Amino acid sequence: MSQPLITDLFGLTATFSGSPKVLQIPLTSLPSLTGANPTPLELYAAIISYAHNWISANTDQSVLADSTLTISSPITKNGVAKTQFQYAERFYGAYTAPTFDPNAV
Repeated sequence: MSQPLITDLFGLTATFSGSPKVLQIPLTSLPSLTGANPTPLELYAAIISYAHNWISANTDQSVLADSTLTISSPITKNGVAKTQFQYAERFYGAYTAPTFDPNAV
């Protein structure tokens, strides 16, 4: 398994142009969006959800990321019962031995 493609994380019709650096994500790329005019928060949530699904399904060691979803309900937010969806994303780089520097505290 290789690293994910732009379309794996941002939808089937997403594109990236390197000069200038532009990521285009048509609304049709994110099937969880059902409204014609999603809010910025809805867009963000749809991207996270889409990427989470790919990362969770592709656990090969060459993919240097993993993602978990925790659902809690009911949670009180501003005095109203809600369902909480908490995504945790972890990214991995090359190992270097950690060192403690007391001068950096």
